[in-house]
Amino acid sequence: MSLDLPLPEPSAVPADARAPLSFIVLSNFFPAARRAVRYAAELAAPLGAQLVLLHVREATVLEGELLPDSPEREGDLLMAVQTLADEVYVPTSVELVGDLQLPTARALARQYAPALFVLGRAADEDDEHEVGPAVLEVLRSGQFPLLLVPETYPAAAPIDRVLLAADGDAFNLDQPAAALRLLGELRPSLTVATVSLIDDDLNCAAALRHAKANGLTEVARHTTLQAVRHAYPWEGLLQTIDATRADLLVLVARRHSFLDAMFHRSVTNRLLRTSPVPVLVLPALD
Repeated sequence: MSLDLPLPEPSAVPADARAPLSFIVLSNFFPAARRAVRYAAELAAPLGAQLVLLHVREATVLEGELLPDSPEREGDLLMAVQTLADEVYVPTSVELVGDLQLPTARALARQYAPALFVLGRAADEDDEHEVGPAVLEVLRSGQFPLLLVPETYPAAAPIDRVLLAADGDAFNLDQPAAALRLLGELRPSLTVATVSLIDDDLNCAAALRHAKANGLTEVARHTTLQAVRHAYPWEGLLQTIDATRADLLVLVARRHSFLDAMFHRSVTNRLLRTSPVPVLVLPALD
């Protein structure tokens, strides 16, 4: 005899069955990139996240002539990048790409979702080989969350204190899943900071409201609001990093202003070049 019993409802997917968070680290063999790899590994280990070492192949020129790719050269490069992967103790894969145009970056972000791009900032600002065309392409797109790691940053992950730079203007984060997942698993304390020459409580309240609307306060252990009086926003924020002992600075990059001012004398540019702690750049819609 058989009984026609209703099937049980499928159980919810356990949290640890989700796709792991991925850190796509732009990798080469220079010190800043190696520091970024180590930092990403330190961050990934307690979170069960994975690393993807992304190396952009560069054309080799000898006596003015372009050397063609060959299986031998490709194999040598893959072996060399694999040595970087072997130095860390978290699940790590290697991707070699010929360029990092937007379609390639988007494909990688989809393949390893949820994912953040990670790159190192050279100690020498004039060290151009550390910020090549591939990095600039990703930065200028304003479409991906980016974690920028100073070569000289001495501390190890995890992150416990986060400083969010806010200006009181409304923003809507663009595809924030990876960044919110990272902050949610870290559960840091969050300081929302505004910088102004005058006392502006309404601006502070608006900054907190917009942070909350985008889910940034929900992933924090607790949240505080801090107003800073200073003539120069970037200097005021640098002082606040020190005062709050922040481990991470979070910047919201509205795409239009990010594209226009990222590589000029903007607040974002100054902080990316001078922040003593890693910087998480979150793209926002205009």
